[in-house]
Amino acid sequence: MAAKDDLNLGKGNGADDAGKASGGGKGKLIAIIAVVVVLLGGGAGAAFMLLGSDDEAAADVAGAEPAAPKEEEREAVYMPLEKFLVNFDHKGGMRYIQTDIQLMAYAPEVLEKAQRNTPAVRNRLIMLLSDQDFDALRTVEGKEALRQDVLNAVNEVLKMSGPDSVQDVYFTSFVLQ
Repeated sequence: MAAKDDLNLGKGNGADDAGKASGGGKGKLIAIIAVVVVLLGGGAGAAFMLLGSDDEAAADVAGAEPAAPKEEEREAVYMPLEKFLVNFDHKGGMRYIQTDIQLMAYAPEVLEKAQRNTPAVRNRLIMLLSDQDFDALRTVEGKEALRQDVLNAVNEVLKMSGPDSVQDVYFTSFVLQ
């Protein structure tokens, strides 16, 4: 009989032990779920605050027209012009400018218009290049001034045939001799 009592001593009341084990497990499970919910809510709140809706998204939601794309967001389109080799007088001697120029615009139609007007564009640029000062062109400031003059000259030619204009020009080769 003592052996029987020894066996029952270790087990105790089966209902009480099951209640304690499951009650402690349920409490931990509820605590873990609560922590996960708080962390997810905090993460979602932080993401909303950091990434939140900007003015453009708010305007879209409000039904307003989307803003026009910014100039930086548009893709630039380039058109190379045939190489220029122009001579000009410098202190009684003959000097030469050889340069490659590319036109840049954000609208392909502008470059199509420049392509249609290539003879007028080239003529205007040859006249401009042949009237330059050698010493000025040897400096960065002189080249930048010429670049702006080229841009203005191209746009003057294009304005004669409509309102569109080239946005920028680039020297892709430049030799003074």
